Amino acid sequence: MARIVFHYFPGDSFLHRWDARCRFLGLLLITATLIQTSIFWFFLDSIFLFFLFFLSRLPFRLFFKDFKFWAIFLFVLFLFQIFLTPGGRLPLFPWLPVSQEGLLQGGLTSWRLGLMIGYALLFTATTRPRDVCEVLVWMLKPIPFLPERRIGLMVSLALRFFSRILDQVEEVRAAHQARLGDRNFNPVRKAKFIALPVLRRSILEVEEVTFALAARGYQENLPSRLSKIPLLHWIPIILMAGVLLLSLWIK
Repeated sequence: MARIVFHYFPGDSFLHRWDARCRFLGLLLITATLIQTSIFWFFLDSIFLFFLFFLSRLPFRLFFKDFKFWAIFLFVLFLFQIFLTPGGRLPLFPWLPVSQEGLLQGGLTSWRLGLMIGYALLFTATTRPRDVCEVLVWMLKPIPFLPERRIGLMVSLALRFFSRILDQVEEVRAAHQARLGDRNFNPVRKAKFIALPVLRRSILEVEEVTFALAARGYQENLPSRLSKIPLLHWIPIILMAGVLLLSLWIK
């Protein structure tokens, strides 16, 4: 299925070739800038996000198609903020039950969450699930008493299964429409005809993955053999960290 949400898109762009561990560190640095409430950082992160999407050569059409659900969620969140946040009325529209504080807070909150979702989609679209497992193993290995290999495997499988469930929902929905199931306007029956096949397929796929891991002799006590991060791959991380520290020092 042609989707971009939680799906890996193979490519040969700079982001695809960039080490996944540096990519994850860059995501953490950008998330640190989004915690602040500075509009300057929001503008800068928005421009940087569009630049990275252009650099990754991902299909913009699929991104905006899958982002519609998130846009509805952000819009509903924005409405809750502007109507429920106390404060002064708008000078131009005093008859509206909307506060200036709610308008500002709702806009910043929706903007921040939209940027976080966009960067998360960009990370999952350019990072293979196997690389996600290696990143977590590399991050958790220095911490004692943590099964880093098990945690990495579980997170990578969770991302993989979530994307597969989305694909299966689309497949079952298309098959349901091909059999004129969309003419049935009963929401309970429509949910039943979609949820049950998806649940059955998901259970069978989990069972197949379990047998595949057992057949390949998966063990948690195997040594991790991660390659060293090339020195050139550290340069973007150093630049991003330097810009963040400089902005905090100027502030």
